[in-house]
Formats: sequence, structure tokens, C-alpha cells
Amino acid sequence: MTSMNDGSTDPLLARFKLLEETVDKLHRENRALKSKLQSYNTLSTFYHEARQQMRNLNLQLAAKDTVIQRLKSNQNRPFGEEHQVDPSKSLLDNLMDQLSKLKAQLKDTEKNCEEKVDSLNQEIQRLNQLLSEKDQNMQIASWPPHQKEMEICRLQRSLAEKERVQVTSEVLCRTLSDESHQLRRKLAATAEMCQHLVKYLEESQRKEIRNVEELVTKNNGNEPSNEKLQDEIRLLKQKVVHVEDLNAKWQKYDSSREEYVKGLHLQLKEMKARSEHPKGPHTAQLHAELMQKEILRLNRLLEEKMNEHQKLQKEAEELAKARITDGEHIQMLEQQLLVYKDDFTSERADRERAQGRIQELCEEISCLQQQAKRQDERGPGGNSQALGVGKNKLYNPKNVTDALCRGSTEPAEGRRNIEHADLQRNPAPERRGQDELQCPVCLRVFQDRFGVSFLEHLDECGQ
Repeated sequence: MTSMNDGSTDPLLARFKLLEETVDKLHRENRALKSKLQSYNTLSTFYHEARQQMRNLNLQLAAKDTVIQRLKSNQNRPFGEEHQVDPSKSLLDNLMDQLSKLKAQLKDTEKNCEEKVDSLNQEIQRLNQLLSEKDQNMQIASWPPHQKEMEICRLQRSLAEKERVQVTSEVLCRTLSDESHQLRRKLAATAEMCQHLVKYLEESQRKEIRNVEELVTKNNGNEPSNEKLQDEIRLLKQKVVHVEDLNAKWQKYDSSREEYVKGLHLQLKEMKARSEHPKGPHTAQLHAELMQKEILRLNRLLEEKMNEHQKLQKEAEELAKARITDGEHIQMLEQQLLVYKDDFTSERADRERAQGRIQELCEEISCLQQQAKRQDERGPGGNSQALGVGKNKLYNPKNVTDALCRGSTEPAEGRRNIEHADLQRNPAPERRGQDELQCPVCLRVFQDRFGVSFLEHLDECGQ
């Protein structure tokens, strides 16, 4: 057990020692960088002090320039003014020389300061990058073991992806090389076929021309044979032109194929160069940029699909609402159909009742007419009574049916059917107005809306 524990702890101790050494190295490098930063900060303070000195010198130069201008203006004054003490020319020359020297020094110092500032800025940027890298390394070193293992897994995945990409590129290179070899073989075979066909065509043309010449020499006296030969010559010329066109097309195709093969070779070279090129941080950055672009493209596609999904949901909701409204409309129409069906059945039953009533009345009228005839046959006394009864009973059946039909609350269709049936039964009665009813006894006329009063009047007249 102790041997097993010693064997398991040895690599951990070695790793721990390595980590301690790396941490010590990083601390040393950080201290060196901090000392460099302090020196650069002192240089920057010197630079600021130099700039302040330059400003002071500029101010002194401006003051001296003003003094020189004032002196020049004093020299240009007329003689009538008050006499003033003029400075010596040697003093002015010395001042001018000093000014020129100071200006040259200022320019030189400005250039030197700018160069120093640029170099310092570059050095500061480089040191900041180094510091950031060292901080990252420190953070990685200070991570707990599970985070380190996660980072190792991530790096292993990235390595596996790179190896996979390299394998795919190698496979593509192999496939492209195989295709190029196949195309070369096909090109060689087609070139041989073309040469063989050209030779065969040349030989066939020569043979045909010889045959034509022999035939021409044999049949010089025969005009129809000459015409045939000329036709054959024309056909042969057309065939030659067609073959030449085919040859030109084949040459174009051959040249385009060669260009395609050259492009494939260039692609192969590029792929080989990419596969052989060492993968550094630049390639990793390119890979990261490509991944970011791909992620952005996929996000855009996702947004588009989400928008389409929302649109489809809205359309589905609208369709569901339309279905609900259509269902309500269909239910309303079904109810209306049921109502119309009930109305139709009720109207049909009313028509059947009215027709049965009309038949009964017609039978009663026929019976009364027969009774009246019998009473007329019996005698005059009975005739007067029969006449009274006939006057009371014998009224126009059309008016009675009209009164019954118009006094009832049937619809217009039932009235029309009843009137049509009455006209078929009694085709020859007098045609009055549709809105008038006449009593057959006293010949009194009633309006259509007074159907009930007309029936009461008929009962009174019959009594």
C-alpha cells in the first residue's frame, strides 16, 4: 500500500514543483517588468519636464522677438522725434545669432522628444502586452486543478479539430490529385483519338478525291454523271467543313480542360502549402474570426427563422379566428335552414288543409245545387223557398274561396296556389279586382282586408 501511495504521489509532487518553479519565474519576470515600468515612468517625467522647459524657451523667444521688433521700429522713426539711445549693432547681431541657435535647438529637441515619445509608447505597448500575457499565465497557474483540467480538455478539443481539418484537407488534396491524374489520362486518350481521327479523315478525303478524279476522267462525256460527281463533291466539302468545325470545338474543349486542370493544380498547391504551414497564433486568430463569422451567420438565420415562426403563428391564429367565425356563420345558416324548413312544412300543411276545405265546400255547393233542382221540380211554393235558400246558399264559390284564403294568415305562396286551384276548377266565373269580395245575395262589395266581416255578412244573409 505504501508503495502504491508513493507511486501515485510522485507525479503529483513533480507537477507541484513544476508549478512552483513557473510561479517563481513569473514573479521574477513581473518584478523586472515593474522595474522597467518605473524607469519608463521616470523617462516620461523627464519628457514632461523637457516639454515645460521648451515652453519656457518659447516664451523667452517670443519676448526677445518683441524686443527686436520694438528696436526695429525705433530705428525706423524719423529724426524730428526725441532723441533716444540706440542699441549697438553688435548686440543686435548677437541676439539674432542666439535666437537662431535657440530655434535650431528647439527643433532638434522637439524631434528628439517626439522620437523618444514614440519609442516609449511602443515599448509601453509591448510591455503591456507582455504583462497581460504574464497575468493570463499567472491566472492559469493559480487556477484550481479542475479548471486546469477543463482548459486542457478545451485545448485537446481544439487540437482534435485542427487535426480533423488537416485530415480533411489531406483527403481533399488526395482526391484532387487523383482527379487531376484521371483528367490527364483522359486528355492523353482524347488527344490520341483526335490525332487518329484527323489522320483517318485526311486519308479518307484523299481517297475520295482520287476516286472523284478517276470518275471525272472516265466520265468526261456524260453530263448526268458529271452532275452526280459535282453533287458528291459538294457533299464531301460540306462534310469536310463539318469535321473542321468539330475539330475547332474539340480544340476549344481541350484548352478549357487544360485551364481547369491548371486551376486544380493551383488549388492543390495552396492546400499543400496550408497543410505544411505551421499553425501559430495568427492561424488561431483566423480560426476564431471564422468561428465568430459562422456564429453571426447562424444567429442571423436563427432570427430569420424565429421571425418566420412568429409570422406563421400569427397566420395560424388568424386562421383559427376565421374558422371560429366561419363555424358561427355555419351554425347560424343551419339554424336559418331549420327555420325555413319548418316554415315550408307548416306552409305545406296549411295548403293541404286549405285544399281539403275547398273540396268540402265544393261538395256542399254541389249538394245544395242538387237540392235546389229537386225543389224547383216539386212546385212553385217550394220554388220560392228553394229560391230563398238558394239565394242564401248559392254564392260564388270563387268569392268564398277567396275570402277564406285572404282572411287566413297564410303566406303569399299558399294564396297563389289556392287561387290557381280555384281557377282550374271554375274557369268561367267573373274576374273582379283582387282586392274586392262580393256577396252573392245582396251583391255588396267588401275589401280584401275585411275578410272576417264578409264571412259574418254571408252568415247573416244566409239566415
